[in-house]
Amino acid sequence: MNVKMLNIESRKRRNPLGITSPTDFYFTEGDTIDAQVIVENPNISIYCLDHENRRTLFVETPTDIDLSKAPFYYQAQYENAVNLFAVSYEVLHRLADNIRIDSKQLILIYSVGRCGSTLISSALNQAENIVSLSEPDIYTQLVEIREWDGSNDADVSELLQTCTKILCKSSMQNTDPHRLAIKFRSFCIEIADLMFKYLPDAKIIFLYRDVDTWLKSSVRAFVHDDINSVGNLESIQAWLRQLVSLIDKHLSENSESLSIAKIGTLMWLSMMERYIKLHQEGVPMLAVRFNTLTILPKQVIKGIFDYCDISISDFEDIFKIFDRDSQEGTVLSRTNIQQKSVKLSDDILAEMRRTLLTHPTIQTPHFVLPNTLHLDVGA
Repeated sequence: MNVKMLNIESRKRRNPLGITSPTDFYFTEGDTIDAQVIVENPNISIYCLDHENRRTLFVETPTDIDLSKAPFYYQAQYENAVNLFAVSYEVLHRLADNIRIDSKQLILIYSVGRCGSTLISSALNQAENIVSLSEPDIYTQLVEIREWDGSNDADVSELLQTCTKILCKSSMQNTDPHRLAIKFRSFCIEIADLMFKYLPDAKIIFLYRDVDTWLKSSVRAFVHDDINSVGNLESIQAWLRQLVSLIDKHLSENSESLSIAKIGTLMWLSMMERYIKLHQEGVPMLAVRFNTLTILPKQVIKGIFDYCDISISDFEDIFKIFDRDSQEGTVLSRTNIQQKSVKLSDDILAEMRRTLLTHPTIQTPHFVLPNTLHLDVGA
């Protein structure tokens, strides 16, 4: 089996928060090499799908770069890539055939975003014999290509299993971790059912926060243009309908464009609704509220470690994460976010509340999910 080396000529990724794509680089074709190098070299990691051409792209990063320490795995891959490799789906599946994963050794971290998931990933990384990867973006792409009616679930599941095997092998070669944690982008709760079928014994955590504070934080972090611009809103919703089931459902049933309030609220509802459905189907998960993490951070960390069966004799090294910004050095660092002045009007917040009332189950901004970690915080 062989794979094709691709020589990086330049980088052209404009949005540092955009989903990884084969168009992130200008490259030319290079030599052909033995495919086994892809799974044996610990500095080579899976970067993205090139689904149109039925292949995956891998990046090689320098030996002194530890991708697990990066706030965002996919950004560190892009910024530090020195070589690319193109691997056909056929070869990828064959490479994964001999890789075995014990799902008991995995921890999966889902969230609504803007709720402390990067912090939790960082905390897990401080524990001995645990490696935590913050947002390998291959999973976000799997959400993109999955049909909402489930018609291509067999193909998506096969890719999910293969990519997870390859990711785990490459991430667990440099050290000798007993366990691996994967923290996903918020959209990836949409494929959590497929992950559970493949990894039934993995520990699953879901972090969330009240929709009013979540919407304010999300707009401040991710919306850079006029939030009332029709062109901007249409661009956002066209992109999100591939990733958020309730947005796609609304646009399929209604012809009018969505406001920023509806886009955000439907996105939040979609993730919360997906958790509830998974819970009803018997998927074991621990939900963690952001306000609890904010008020009692150390107790929450201990609660998560207990749930994941992680034994720690001394938490002091773990708690050092509270002394730094877990997203430092990225566009989502506290410094960068604090410089933004985007605010939500009372009209936007009122529309958010009206949108909530149309949902059959989740009609309050402060909805508490089943199996939420309970600590006495007075709320």
